[in-house]
Amino acid sequence: MRDFFSLEGPFNKYGGMIADMVLVSLMWLLFCLPIVTIGASTTAMFYVTTRRIAEREGYITSDFWTAFKANIRKATIMWMIILVALILLLMNVLLLTNDEVELAGGIFGIVLPAQLVFLFVIAIMSVYIYPLMARFDMGLVQVVKSAFYMSVRHFLTSVSCVVMAVAAFLLFFRFPPLILVAPGLYAWLSSYMIMKVFKKYRPEMDRDPSAEIAEIEAKKAEERWKRERETPAPTNTGESEEDDIIDAEEPENTV
Repeated sequence: MRDFFSLEGPFNKYGGMIADMVLVSLMWLLFCLPIVTIGASTTAMFYVTTRRIAEREGYITSDFWTAFKANIRKATIMWMIILVALILLLMNVLLLTNDEVELAGGIFGIVLPAQLVFLFVIAIMSVYIYPLMARFDMGLVQVVKSAFYMSVRHFLTSVSCVVMAVAAFLLFFRFPPLILVAPGLYAWLSSYMIMKVFKKYRPEMDRDPSAEIAEIEAKKAEERWKRERETPAPTNTGESEEDDIIDAEEPENTV
């Protein structure tokens, strides 16, 4: 029982994690209030959760605020693009499923599935868009390209994160108090999977600085050792100089 409540025990470890999730959720909700800043707030949330998973030191509030300020312009533009696309696609789906709207069977069978596919593509791309902006310095076009590639290349991870997001959304509507933990819980769980994807392309990401320094020092020591082996050892020239002197002596006069 004493170990359970110790500083490194399960109570402090998981209790602190839950407290962090609640704090992240509250900050995300607070910074989402203007609606247009949802993208920047989501980016800041993923900045915090991905760093915590990598056990990087820092404070949640300061990290969140730093990431929010750094990405507000880019993330807001991206969010507005996604929001407009979602509104147009949802309006098309509602229009196509309206009984008062009559379309030829062939056209209906093509247009409606196409709209649903576009909605799904945006959903799985959004899994990576905000974490990419949070952890990498990329332009909007590069973010979209990378998100699309990762969403298709790592399809199972993409679908899993979308399912978790939908589940968190439904739980919030069924139990509204869960809004205090649901955003942070989703970001934490999805960040575990997203970081595994990121590290396939950037293995050195979030490495321990001390381990990286030790590796650099080891490489330098190995290079010095190789240079010492390749450099020829100095030869003793004393004997050769003496021989030259002897050879240069005048021969004895035998006459």
